[in-house]
Amino acid sequence: MNEMSILNRDNSLTDFFRRDINAQELLNHKGISIISILMTYRCPAACAHCIFESNPQNKTHLDMDIARKVVEAASRQSPPPVLGFSGGEAFVRYKEMRELAAFGQSLGMPSEVISSSAWATSRSQAKDKLLDLRSVGFEAYCTSVDEFHIPFIKPEKMRWALQGARDAGLDARINVQVSSERSARAKADIISRLSEILSIPESEVAEFEINPLITTPVGRARKEVAEFYYDDSKDMREGCPMATEIVTISPKGLLYPCCGMVVGEDPEKAGLFIQDNLQDKSVDEIAEMLDALKEDLFFKLLQYFGPYRILQELKRRDPSIEISDHYVGSCDVCLEFTSQEQIADATCELLADLGEVLNQRAGMELTA
Repeated sequence: MNEMSILNRDNSLTDFFRRDINAQELLNHKGISIISILMTYRCPAACAHCIFESNPQNKTHLDMDIARKVVEAASRQSPPPVLGFSGGEAFVRYKEMRELAAFGQSLGMPSEVISSSAWATSRSQAKDKLLDLRSVGFEAYCTSVDEFHIPFIKPEKMRWALQGARDAGLDARINVQVSSERSARAKADIISRLSEILSIPESEVAEFEINPLITTPVGRARKEVAEFYYDDSKDMREGCPMATEIVTISPKGLLYPCCGMVVGEDPEKAGLFIQDNLQDKSVDEIAEMLDALKEDLFFKLLQYFGPYRILQELKRRDPSIEISDHYVGSCDVCLEFTSQEQIADATCELLADLGEVLNQRAGMELTA
């Protein structure tokens, strides 16, 4: 397929196809900001919204040999990224997490962690534990506080951990699942509810960094969450800021170039989003993979155009493709690429066509 025939279908990726976007700009290599290390799928909670369907019985955990290689490979990035530990519950693998963070610190990488706070037994104990983590490079602690978590984790544990984090000199953050994007914007209402749950004044809640998150129909949420908020008025044409910016290592040793909901999908369905299986890979090979992620055309398109505009282009090329008429958000859109084989195949064809055009255009720009 030549460039002109693609240009004739320009309504979805219009700006690019009309040459308003420089090919070199699209291919610009942005650095990896965070290496998200999922230590385990084991968790003391079994929240209804959990994309990994974590629970106390799931003991799947990341192999330490793979994890150390990832940390060493990541240190070769310029600048080195932050190590972000999560799960499941990362504190279930506390010793291993601390060891990896200390290794990362020796290579110039700070760390942060997202936790349920189930481990906290008092404010002073939380401070001591987090001071220990600060000594090996931790700079931030985040816990989840919302209606999904409080049936499993006592709110006082969340409070102790947050206060202990602040006492230890860490940035203290709260992730909170909200019912809709509209409610996510109602910060005063969120602060009021968090104050009620944590039994601390609103003025103290406001001192924490608060990150509202929208529930997406993936993982356990598909079966246990009754309602999702679909804002049909929302413009779904924005690019994804997470693609290749945050790279995730799953407990199964799989490398994903994002931290979104596709990480919770069955690996057999998430092929487009899995860069490789890191089992038996060397540090040099993993370092090459991380560099390759920044040049991967699919993720550059996700980063620049967003998944919705790519879907629209696929449907224009093949009208038989069926897609939803509404989505919770961009992460929900990406699930179309994992749930429909037809869309995955069509994406590969689109990438082949665009790759040819980009190579031609980039060459012309470099010689101009």
